[in-house]
Amino acid sequence: MNGFTTAMSKYAQFNGRSRRREFWGYHLTIFAMVVVLSIIYAISAAMVANSGEGNPLAAISLGILIVLGLAFIVPTLAVNWRRCQDVGLPGAVAIIGLVIPLVMWIIGFIPGAEGPNAYGDDPKA
Repeated sequence: MNGFTTAMSKYAQFNGRSRRREFWGYHLTIFAMVVVLSIIYAISAAMVANSGEGNPLAAISLGILIVLGLAFIVPTLAVNWRRCQDVGLPGAVAIIGLVIPLVMWIIGFIPGAEGPNAYGDDPKA
């Protein structure tokens, strides 16, 4: 399983630990989706601005971006929470990561604690 499907199978699971592979696989997949939809939206919006006619593709892509943004709040917080626990930090640090994404970006590069820790068994084991 890749990181995205692993993270989505644990949609709202805040206990346990997440490896770097799960964390980055999830976040890079979300990033790719947002980039593709943003490009579609930008092209569609530019076509509307140039032609003066409405383009339903712009509204649809913006709507999908909004729905995905809302749908992925819980799994994003959950995978970030488990990643914090994997490196030995309290999961609540993930809330700071929602406000200051650089925090989670840095935590994403830190190797997880080897062996079991207070939050569960080593996910590599």
